[in-house]
Amino acid sequence: MTTSPSTGVVLLVEDDEGSRAMFELALTSVGHTVHTARSGAGALTRLRSEAFDLVVLDLMLPGITGPEVLDAMRNGPATAQLPVIVVTGATLSQRELGSLNVVTMLRKPVDPDDLVDAVHLALQARRVE
Repeated sequence: MTTSPSTGVVLLVEDDEGSRAMFELALTSVGHTVHTARSGAGALTRLRSEAFDLVVLDLMLPGITGPEVLDAMRNGPATAQLPVIVVTGATLSQRELGSLNVVTMLRKPVDPDDLVDAVHLALQARRVE
């Protein structure tokens, strides 16, 4: 469900309104189609009913947390291989990061250009596979 060779359909899961708006603007300005969710529950609902090329996921979410969303994704046949970029202010050990099975992790505060670059790299890698 890709819009062009260099853009994609992204699910942006971020509970902070300012960060969500900034990330959405950065991604849409370079041609990505962005759908948003403000919670883990919202993300899971969208993942069950819509197709995405990539997920940008905050780990610190109200209710269902980012790691719980990732676990559900990795156990779902339609989302098991979906690339995930984690954005977080949390400090994670290498072991914790490895167990998340993500494409990359960006530490908050995230420069929007860094997010755009990470999304492009992840989408290119997925298309090469």
